[in-house]
Amino acid sequence: MPLYEPSPYEILGIPLTAGVREINLAVGPAIKAARHTRQQIQEAAALLRNPDKRLEVDLQQPLPPEPVDQAAELLAPALAEPLLTVERPAQPPAPALLALHRAELAADFAEPAPAGAEPEPPVPARYAADLSVLPQIEVPE
Repeated sequence: MPLYEPSPYEILGIPLTAGVREINLAVGPAIKAARHTRQQIQEAAALLRNPDKRLEVDLQQPLPPEPVDQAAELLAPALAEPLLTVERPAQPPAPALLALHRAELAADFAEPAPAGAEPEPPVPARYAADLSVLPQIEVPE
């Protein structure tokens, strides 16, 4: 499966402004070029001949970028100003960084406290389990 599906205009090799006559004339050379199957070429031509379907395809096509001949002139004011410079704070000395790193590693690889080492917090009396939470059970005699 191709990653990119060509538009009907690319299949026929025509511009977006092509009329029905240009579409019909482009079918023959597209078939001779054999870059696409005959079915793809015929479907592309039929799609572009139908005004409603062509409008739908045109709305889905991304607009080509407009050429900019004066790019350097347009960017000149922005390039004339110095770029934003950010002053960085001084770095702490290397031994301080190393000590911090060792402390983080020690914390990361420390053994967790054994379960039951800390007593569980007491449960308030109003939340304690009692027989009121159990369903009524009738015991046969």
